[in-house]
Amino acid sequence: MRLLLLILVVTVLAEPEATTSRGPERQTFKLKLNNASPAEGYFDLSIFSPYESQYNITYLSRDPPLLQLDDFLTDEECDLLQSLAEPNLAPSTGGLDRSVTLSRTSSTAWLNTELIEDPQHKAVLLSIEQKIAQMTGYPVENQEHFQVLRYEPGQYYRAHHDYLWEQANMPCGPRVATFFLYLNDVEEGGGTSFPQLNVTVWPKRRRAALWYNVYPKTNQQDHRTLHSADDVIKGIKWGANKWIHLYDFVTPWRVGQTG
Repeated sequence: MRLLLLILVVTVLAEPEATTSRGPERQTFKLKLNNASPAEGYFDLSIFSPYESQYNITYLSRDPPLLQLDDFLTDEECDLLQSLAEPNLAPSTGGLDRSVTLSRTSSTAWLNTELIEDPQHKAVLLSIEQKIAQMTGYPVENQEHFQVLRYEPGQYYRAHHDYLWEQANMPCGPRVATFFLYLNDVEEGGGTSFPQLNVTVWPKRRRAALWYNVYPKTNQQDHRTLHSADDVIKGIKWGANKWIHLYDFVTPWRVGQTG
């Protein structure tokens, strides 16, 4: 019996890295499949250890991971995202059909770093993208463009999930993670609430939050990261989404294959 158990453990430890026709699966976490764990796998947060001091990281949840990074952005980065987005703001939409909905009442502007003409501005945006890529382990091309948001008093985004099932079989794969950037202080309200985790991330200039939309082993939707952008009570809230896909997003986006 002991010999059988030993063989099983060695077999699991030797399990090769999962691959697909697109190449090795890019993971932002390590899987410890030899441990008694859920079928979906679990996260090893040690990959974030090198950044804990640099970005002043707080783990608001460890399973699923929800990280608060208080010193991720610079003041210059916060100001530039707002100034570039403001002239292009339009009513926010939801889903791949880009429909305006009463469940989301903010304003949105998309910023594509490749299309920024000013070289200094482009360098600042690329620096943010590179920081996100370095920390998560996913390359820059897996990131969607900046989705900059402005919430005025009374505006909100009701409970929703960032995972879009339609993208699961697209070349880009699903949104595996969300990196949300907070660009200013808000006088009252405007938190990002996770009802199943009983956690709220409060807006604060230079802060970021990172959470995962999928389970680490299966890349299936993790419903525990359902969240909402709570009503702004006083002041204005500026923020920005950076959605990270399992595979290259930019290349298929150029030819209309991301939905």
